[in-house]
Amino acid sequence: MKNNNITSILMAAVSVLIAFLAVSCSDVLDKQPTTSISDATFWKSESDASLALVGCYEFPHGWNHADFAHPQGLMYLDLAGGNGVEKENFTTLGMASSNTVATSDLVYGYWSNAYAQIAAYNTFLDNIGKCPMDDSKKAIWTAEVKCLRAYYLFNLAFYWGNVPMPLTTQTVSQANSISQTPQATVYSQVETDLKSALSVLPDKRTSSEYGRVTTGFVRVLLSRLYLAQQKWTDAATVLKAIVDSNIYKLDRTLGYEKLFQIGGETSSEMIFVIQYLKDQFTTSRYIYLFPECNGGWHQFAPYNELVKDYFCTDGKPISTSSVYSENDPYANRDPRLYSSIFLPPLGSYAGTKFNNVTYNCYKGAGTSDYYSKFPLFNGYCPKKGCDASATDLYSTYTYTPLMRYAEVLLSYIEAVNESGYSNVTQALLDQTINDVRSRVNLPAITLADVSSQTTLRAAIRQERRVELAFEGLRYYDVLRWGTAATELNHTFTGVKLSDDPTAANYRGSGSTASPVDANKYYQFETRTWDSHNRYFPIPQHDLNINPNLVQNSGYK
Repeated sequence: MKNNNITSILMAAVSVLIAFLAVSCSDVLDKQPTTSISDATFWKSESDASLALVGCYEFPHGWNHADFAHPQGLMYLDLAGGNGVEKENFTTLGMASSNTVATSDLVYGYWSNAYAQIAAYNTFLDNIGKCPMDDSKKAIWTAEVKCLRAYYLFNLAFYWGNVPMPLTTQTVSQANSISQTPQATVYSQVETDLKSALSVLPDKRTSSEYGRVTTGFVRVLLSRLYLAQQKWTDAATVLKAIVDSNIYKLDRTLGYEKLFQIGGETSSEMIFVIQYLKDQFTTSRYIYLFPECNGGWHQFAPYNELVKDYFCTDGKPISTSSVYSENDPYANRDPRLYSSIFLPPLGSYAGTKFNNVTYNCYKGAGTSDYYSKFPLFNGYCPKKGCDASATDLYSTYTYTPLMRYAEVLLSYIEAVNESGYSNVTQALLDQTINDVRSRVNLPAITLADVSSQTTLRAAIRQERRVELAFEGLRYYDVLRWGTAATELNHTFTGVKLSDDPTAANYRGSGSTASPVDANKYYQFETRTWDSHNRYFPIPQHDLNINPNLVQNSGYK
């Protein structure tokens, strides 16, 4: 049974690290530390430290979804940021709504999982110093664990603001009384740990060490930190170092769709991926992700606003493309749209075919994937990451990209543009955003196309949205850009419907007709987002226990 008198900022000892190798995170939180076991039987050799290090690389898996390093957790963040919704309202109401509350299970999940990971990292860092082993290895292992801790500390500070920052193992008394550290101080600690690691960690890993932190991971996380603070020059500097290293490149062999399936984990553009192990460390992501027609739950509904942001084959947005037709909206579109979202048959488009089944949300009430089957259904379903070779949708070992080179290129051009449009050249456009576009055969953007900082900014933001869709960066982006109030305060739409009674997508008539916008897209969810939603609420669970925690403004 869980001890509800202990906050999420739990102390951890070696028992936690061992537990991380065998049990779920929820079980770990139930365990009390046994420091006598730690002192008596562990940290006696390099092999002990190696075992503990492996434990640090176990991220939440299985059904423990609400985490910054879980594929489901990344999906939730994207949906919260305006790319879609979860059909039980976990992502809108639970994370990014004027009605989000401190008792939200999802918000508490991200918070508690982050602190469980940090507790494990602190246990490692508290003990590695006394372990008899090679000093150079000790320095590298210490640096990489500090970087893993920095990943969670950064996300906590970005999404909550002022947060507790335990840097050592906590006693029960300390965990139940720890105060919040100002966001700026947390950011400073993250920056210090990451910059220190750059001189210690390797640029590359051997195949036997694949999946461990490198300088690439460090620089990407630094760039996210700098972008969040609008330190454009600093961000450009660390991103340029990745580009100039020539270690990574966009994968034109696998192609975009295969990147996110089994086999894509070792691609040349992967900087850091979350690894799983068949039949042992897996996730339940596919049962949520797959459409009903392919045996899944169809848990998520991408918004038509995202669908519309995918370019046309001439490289232009639908608003200016000569090859776009409102009567045939899925024809002549960006290949990434077909790789990322299940689309129904409409106009000349025959519908997405997956595992020899054609996706169709227009077959009638009660049928699989029907566009209005549930209040938060809209006819679309995410496809990105779905692997046709999967045989057990409840347990997949498909790896999860946490950082890849496309993000580097798009963040780099953004940082340069924001630091001063005069620094932007055609060569830089070709090296960054055009490299991303050419992989999917879209025409290059020229300086004449983006003749000001404002027009280039819009192009970059649209490119980020479609290239990085469902990878966990959308909410981060709209929050740091300050556009959430615009992006998340309106009625969202789904698939296109018709007033023609003979059409497969007929919306009905009279009072039972499905509501549509001016272009006949199904209106199904109205979202509201207030300024106080810039930060998540501090979970009520911990507020009830720790009197020193202060709730974020706007939450009761």
